[in-house]
Parts: sequence; C-alpha cells; structure tokens
Amino acid sequence: MKIRELTVNTFWKGEVGVRGLVEDNGKEYRVQLYGKGSAVRDYSCSCPEGNSWRGMCPHAKALWEAYQKKEKNQGGSGSGLVFTSQEVRTMIREYTNREVARIQLEGQEGAVRFLARLSISGGGKEIRAEFKVGREKQYVIRDLTAFAQAMNHGTYVEYGKNFAFYHSLDAFTPESRPLVEFVVELVNVYRDYYAQFRRTSFDSHPPLRELNLSRENRDRFFAIVAGQTLEVENGLKGKRSLQVCSQNPRFYVQVQRQGRDGLSVSFDPKSFLFFGEKCLYVGDEERIYCCDEECSRVMGVFAAQMSQSVKHTVTVNQKDIPLLYERVLRRIEPYCVFQDEEINWEEYRSEPLKAEFRFTSEEPGEITMEPVLSYGEYTFHPIEDETLPRTVCRDVPGEFRISQLIARYFRYKEPEGKKLVIRGDDEAMFRLMESGMAEFAQLGNILVDDSVRHMRILPPLSVRTSVSMNGGWLDIRLDMDGLTASDLEQILKAYQGKKKFYRLKSGEFLKLQDDGLLAVARLGEGLDLDSKKLASGHLSLPGYRAFYLDSLFKEGPGITFYRDQLFKAVVRGMKAVEDSDFAVPSCLQTVLRGYQKLGFRWLRTLDSYGFGGILADDMGLGKTVQMIALFVDEYASGKDAGAKERSLIVCPASLVYNWENEFQKFAPMLKVQAVAGTAQEREEVFAFLDEGCQVLITSYDLLKRDMKHYESMSFRFQVIDEAQYIKNAATQSARAVKAIRARTRFALTGTPIENRLGELWSIFDYLMPGFLFTYARFKKIYESPIVRESDPEAVSNLKRLMGPFVLRRVKKDVLKELPDKLETAVYSRLQGQQKELYTANAAKLKEELESGGDAVYEKGKIQILAELTRLRQICCDPALCYENYRGGSAKLETCMDLIRNGVNGGHKILLFSQFTSMLRIIEKRLSQEEIACYTLTGSTPKEERLRMVDSFHTDPVPVFLISLKAGGTGLNLTAADMVIHYDPWWNVAAQNQATDRAHRIGQEKQVSVFKLITKGTIEENIMVLQESKKNLADQIIAEGAVSLSSLTREDLVKMLTPE
Repeated sequence: MKIRELTVNTFWKGEVGVRGLVEDNGKEYRVQLYGKGSAVRDYSCSCPEGNSWRGMCPHAKALWEAYQKKEKNQGGSGSGLVFTSQEVRTMIREYTNREVARIQLEGQEGAVRFLARLSISGGGKEIRAEFKVGREKQYVIRDLTAFAQAMNHGTYVEYGKNFAFYHSLDAFTPESRPLVEFVVELVNVYRDYYAQFRRTSFDSHPPLRELNLSRENRDRFFAIVAGQTLEVENGLKGKRSLQVCSQNPRFYVQVQRQGRDGLSVSFDPKSFLFFGEKCLYVGDEERIYCCDEECSRVMGVFAAQMSQSVKHTVTVNQKDIPLLYERVLRRIEPYCVFQDEEINWEEYRSEPLKAEFRFTSEEPGEITMEPVLSYGEYTFHPIEDETLPRTVCRDVPGEFRISQLIARYFRYKEPEGKKLVIRGDDEAMFRLMESGMAEFAQLGNILVDDSVRHMRILPPLSVRTSVSMNGGWLDIRLDMDGLTASDLEQILKAYQGKKKFYRLKSGEFLKLQDDGLLAVARLGEGLDLDSKKLASGHLSLPGYRAFYLDSLFKEGPGITFYRDQLFKAVVRGMKAVEDSDFAVPSCLQTVLRGYQKLGFRWLRTLDSYGFGGILADDMGLGKTVQMIALFVDEYASGKDAGAKERSLIVCPASLVYNWENEFQKFAPMLKVQAVAGTAQEREEVFAFLDEGCQVLITSYDLLKRDMKHYESMSFRFQVIDEAQYIKNAATQSARAVKAIRARTRFALTGTPIENRLGELWSIFDYLMPGFLFTYARFKKIYESPIVRESDPEAVSNLKRLMGPFVLRRVKKDVLKELPDKLETAVYSRLQGQQKELYTANAAKLKEELESGGDAVYEKGKIQILAELTRLRQICCDPALCYENYRGGSAKLETCMDLIRNGVNGGHKILLFSQFTSMLRIIEKRLSQEEIACYTLTGSTPKEERLRMVDSFHTDPVPVFLISLKAGGTGLNLTAADMVIHYDPWWNVAAQNQATDRAHRIGQEKQVSVFKLITKGTIEENIMVLQESKKNLADQIIAEGAVSLSSLTREDLVKMLTPE
C-alpha cells in the first residue's frame, strides 16, 4: 500500500484536515480525514468500506500513519506544522470587512440626512412622527418597517432616480445617527409585537408610515433632536418650523381683580403644551421648549389645568385666594413672569405654621412629649384643633406631616392632659433617640430637660484585635474600648439575641450595629464560644480557624485587626466573586450552584428577547434544574399574562417520569402532568386535563401519536431534552416538535455539537426557524466548506453566528465550584407485564402483612425478607426471578440511555448492583450494542480482578460492572467519573463506600452519581421512609442481609402501598 498524495489543511483550535491518494493492489482510493492531536474525528474513503461505522478502512489508517510520521519527522527537525492563531484570523477578517465598508461609502456622494416631521393633535395627547431621508432633496419614508430591515441588513435601496444608498449608520450625518438608531429600535419593537399576534407566519407587516410617540418615547425623541429645527403641524395653526431648545421657558401669568372680591388668573394663550413621561414641553411661534424635570414637576399641574380652561383663564373666590397664593402661585413663581400690578399679595399672606416639642421624663423608664402648634397668636394641640378660628389659613400638609411624625414615635396619650408618652418600652425610646429627635428638630423647636438628656446614644465603640499563629494555634487578644467584663458579657449576649441596642445601667444606649463588637459577637456565635470567654479578652483557637477569622475581622468596620506574617501567609489569596442580573427564584436560591444560576440568567435573557437556545452543559451539570428554575420564575411569580400558557417538555420515553420527579423535588408548587402510558390512558389525560396545569411532559414517540391533541394548543415554552433525537430533520420526531406552537423554545443536550452540522441545523431549525437559513443554503455556506474543505473561516463564522445561543460548560470548567460529587436520582416507571407482576406480588405480601398481625410478622421476618427481595428483583428485571420472562425492563432501558450518553460524552462508568444475575443481563445488552465492559463478581479470581482494575485505568473500555459483595470496598477506580447504582442499597453507608471506588484521592474529574429508582414501588417508598425516620441505616438490607429490627409491620404496609 503506497501513499501517492498527502496534503494537510489546518483550521480552528489546532484541528487538521488530511487528504490523500492511496494505492492498494493497483487501485487508487481518495481518502479524507479530520482530526485533532492523535485522534481521528471523522473519515471517508472511496473504497466500499470507506464510510463504515465499524471504523477506519485500511487506506484511511495508512494515510493517518503517514501523516503522523511526517509530522514527527518535521517536528524533530524544527519545521513542524504551525497553526494560525484565532486572534490573527479575527484581525484579518475585521480589517478586511472595514476596508470593504469604507469603499462602499466612497461611492456615496455626500452624507445622508434623516429628518423628522411632527403632527400634534388632541391638545397634545397624540404626537405622530414621520421621517424623511436624503441629501439636498428629502424623500418621505413610506414604510418604516422596510427602512428598519434595510438598516439591519445593510441593503441598497433606491428612493428616487437620483438618490439611493447602502443603509448603514455610517451613511448618515453624525447629527442624524442617534435619531436613526432610535427609529430602528422602535420599529423593531413594533415588528416583534406584530409577529406575536399575526394569525399565520405568512402574514406580512402592513406599511408603517409614521410612529405614534408615547410619553416615554417623547422624552427620548426630544433629547435626541435638541438643537435641531423640526417641521411641526399643530391643528388649525398649520405647519411651522420650530427650533427644539433644552431650556425652561418663561411662563407669563396675568392676575387681575374679578368682580367685587375675586381674582382671575390667565395663562399665555399663544403657547401650546404636551407632556412626556418626565418632562413638560411648551411651544410658541418659534420654539419648542424642553423643560427640565424639576420645572416639569412644578409647572405640570398648573399648565395642564390652565390649558384645559376656557380661554386659558380661571377665577378665584376671595376665601380661596390665600390658599391659591400659598399652595400654587408661590410654588410656580421661580418659572413665571407675573403681571399683577394691581394686586397686593401681602393682604393674602398667611401666618406660617410653627411647632414646639417639649420632652420630659417624670419617672424612670418613660418619656413624655407635649406638642404645641401655632399660627401667629393662635396656638393649639394637633389633636385638639376645634378652637382654631376658621379665618386662619392653615398649612394642611405641614400639620399632616407633624401628626404623622408623632404617630410614628408615640403610640399612647395620657388619659388626662395633652402629653404623649412612651412608658416601659426601651425599644421605642431607642428609636426616638436614634432618629426621632432629629426628625422633630427639622419640623420645629425641641425643648429637652435634664431628665431626658442622659438618654443619649453612645458613639460606636472601637475594638482592637491581634492574632498571631504559633505551633498550629491562633493566639487572639481582644481589647474592647475599656468596657467592663460584666457589661461586655451582657452586650455580647444582646448581639447574639439579634437585638438592635443595649441599654447600660446609666440609662445610655449602645447601638448594636455592624461594628467591631458585632464581629466579636459573630465570632462567638460562629465558633460556639460563650460570652464570658469572649469577655475575658484572650482566646486560643486551632489554626484552621484562620480563614474564618480573616473573613470576619479583616474588612469589618470599627475594628483594628493586627496579624502576624505567618497568619497573613496562610490566608493570602482568598477571593470570592459573585454577579447577578436576573433574580433567581427564592425557593431555588440555595439549590442552584453558581454556574447553574448563570445558566438560569442566560435562559431568562434569551427569553426576554424572544430567542431560543441550546443548553449544552456536560452530563451531570444539572440542565434539568436550570430549566425548572425558568419555569418557577415564569409561573410562580405571576409576572404577566403569558404565565397562563402551558409549557411542553419533550424527552426520551425513559426520562418522562424523571422530569416529573424533578419538578416534584424542586418545584412542587407547579402543576405538572406526564402524558404517557397506553393510548387509552393518554386520551383520558387530554380529556380531563386540568386548566390550571402548567407543564406537560411527553416523549418524542408519543408526541407523534398525539399530534391531533397538540395542534389546537399553544405553549409558553417548549423544551426538548436530548435534542440529538431530532438531528435528522426529515424524521417524524423532528417534524412533530417543530409543528408545536410555542413562544420560546429551548433544547437540552449534553453532546458536543461543534462538528455535527446536520444535527446543528435541525436543532436551530426547531429553535428559531430560518436562523441558519434553509438546509440547502446552510449546506452550501457552512456544511460543505467545513466537512469537505476544512475551511477555518466557515468554522469561525458559524461559531460566531450561533455562539450567543449555545451555552456549554464541561465539568472541568466548573470543577472549582462543584462539590466532591453530584448525586441524582433517576426515575423510571413500570409498564406492561413488568407492572402486572410487581402489582400482583406486592398485593400478595401486603395482604399477608395486614391479615397476619404483629405476632405472625415477628415470626416470619425471614420469609418477609425473601418477598421484599423478590419485589426488588422485579423492579430491576423480572427475568431475575421468572425464567421465561420476555417482557422487558423499564429500569434497564433507563440505564442503557445513561450508559450510551456517558460513553458518547467520553466518560468512564462504574455500575453497581447487588444482584450478579442482573450484571449478566446488562453485560449481554452491552455486548449487543458493541459497548465493551469488564465484569467483577465474587467468582472473579484475584489475579483477574487486579488485571481488570489496572487495565481500566489505561485502556478504552468505558464500562465496569461490579457486584456489591465483590467490589463495594477495596478498589481504586479513579479512572471513572460516572457511577450508576442500578438497585438502591438501604444502608446509605454501603452505597457511599461503593461510590468511593471512583470518588477518592487521585480523582481529578468531577464524579456524577446516578441512583436508579423505580417510581411507585418499594424502592421509592423506602427512600421516602428514610427521609421521615432518618435512622434506617441499620434497618434494611445491607450487603445481602436485611435487618427488620425497628421496621414495624405498619412501615412495611406503607412501603407496599402505591402513591
């Protein structure tokens, strides 16, 4: 066999494409390889065996060996293959694109102007804007949606015979660009809104000639066009050119005598006005004034009411003139020019409100306060104001503010007299001293006698702490600002009691705040040190408390922290960073890990913009709980009307009940319905579907069968799990999931997708149809160049295109954040003949327990143990106890799904079972699927046992089947990073020992542990009982034996009762 040709192409991240011509027995074969490092990722050959799933043909192997030999020789001579860095390719691409854009702009003679024209109607309630574009001559834009699309895609558009241009922001004048961006943004929002409510995907957008500016958008619009001149049409006044000014106008207000004793107030009738969200806008013959927020707030009500009145004039009765003057005219005076020469306002000026607060303490433990209000010579109590003459112009807001303040700090009034009192309530006194006195001082004069002055709040006490490290121990010295040990002990107890203050024997208050004393109190609480020991000022703690001390004292206010060099060296470098944009649901705040919160925020962000995405985290990183967090946030918060729509989850049949159980575990408040079982059972589900049901869960196969029910439904979210099930877009499964109507779609998969382009297109065609174009277009632009030509630019462009919509974390990326192991319960449900056998055996045992009584139970525990074991074997596979059984096992199918996914993801797997006969069944199934494995049982010779263990660390065999008795202890199998417990072990310690075969010193990878549980059986019920009793470690089966010592007959009956 001879190599006639050999060429090598390099592309993204050190991947290579090797092409060549191989001669074999006089015939030539064209070979193409795609690899990275020493591994071949893809291969093809023109020989009959060139595309076999069994592996590379001899010609491909020969070409790869020749390439590796060539690389080795070149590497030895210093002339090895050099890969172009991704940064270099980015530079080349960006500079090229910028040059092309510059050349395009050179062909456009002069910059393009973008102008607005306003139409104001309804007294300023409605403001519409249309827009023109052009250079010297302006052309009205007749369809803003088409304009926005042209801007989004850089389209070349003709507006007239002499005017056309490529639509980009750079084509416009600098003054026009902000307005262009504003208009495109509003139009895109309109298009998205229209898309949600159009009847079919074939409905086109109607032409949009003008924008109706909302109040919020008016503020943004006028901020952009400030300083420009706009064409404005305002009702009967016709069209005018007005300059937009960011300044406050002078409002002209005329006040005249009216009738015998009244006044009339007139507003400038030449002006017009309208409102934004925060700003008032006033127009005259030449300008539109954009008032600042303070002016708008002050003048808004006055301007609005005056503009609604007849001829912009209002009248005022004599008795209301003082109120109008005090409440209105004096407030607007800074912004107005008053024409009021004939009015003497001093006649209407009222006496100001004055307040005096007299504080005394007639008895220990009480404070009294007497408020006195006055207008000139008239004084009164705020609660008893009947004696105040009606001729007094009262400051109602001022009096209300005072009454509110009094009610905030004083709840009781003396039965006789006018004093308010705080008695026997240290907390109320502290609040008064802390903030109340200052607030009363702002509203009036306060008089305090000597009996109250001693009730002051002391300034914060300083704490000095020194820590030295010696011989593995920490020597801590505490100096707390001269406090006695007795006082300090009581203060620390108050801190530990979560009190806000401590009152000393002198009557003074010490505020218990975030200061040095709080740090000392937290030290005692965190390390279980009593207050007396802390008050002694000297502590000796083990060295491992250094990190705790450093975090507690280093940054705390009010504390001086001295550390010796050894202590600093031990704690140096500790750092924690946390960022959050979207609020994680409170019920999952302590459940989700940091990277899972990031995943939730990522999902929420995509949904907020109406996009779908692929959550492609590695297996075992919790894609399910991240998605459940999204459902909880959507439905449990009741944010909007969209939350009333159901969501749909589509997954492999073996995961339907696992999803249901995960919802019960993490989101029990949501109403979830699994659509599974026989055709009749599913028909009943649809017939009696609860309107309050929020999430439906079904399988790919059942979705196809039940499409007639889903055709009339629309969903808030549609989620497909194990998205590789739709990698072939032509399959019925792919067509079915794409036929579902949903506002937002997500896909979950733990399988890397970078180079499986057909799968990638199909998934994105589900997520956002058209995102990756038609398949023919996608194949031409990306698939063919990448697969056939190893085009690095196509790879780079594709990743840049899909990057924002794919989130993938592998375990090594989040390893620092993960705990030692991730444990997950995976549920399956009995069906068909397996379900019938279990139900019959469970019913028989339950009847015997219920009818036999406690005495029979005590005598027959051995027989009961045998029956329990039989039930557990039926859960695993009825073939364990029925020789001719051929009905299949739900748990076995779930297990095989886990194994396949793990092997495809490059994981090594340990699978434990108590039943060696079950291991033989699994071994046979693995052999049928050509998955290599080792099997270790009690009959395995010692030498063979050691050989398999050693080989598992170095060879490619991905699965190790181990019986509990033979391999539960004494093995080191750190090559594995995935553990499956096929049948549950009631002794938790024994289960953990088995897990520790992989999770032990020397393990560099994150270990994912999966416990397979059959739902609705004794397996699940014993787990529930474990949670309720918390002491079943020695009550049920451990290493082949069962102890029923403290398990009552009633407990067993409960375990045999399905939910």
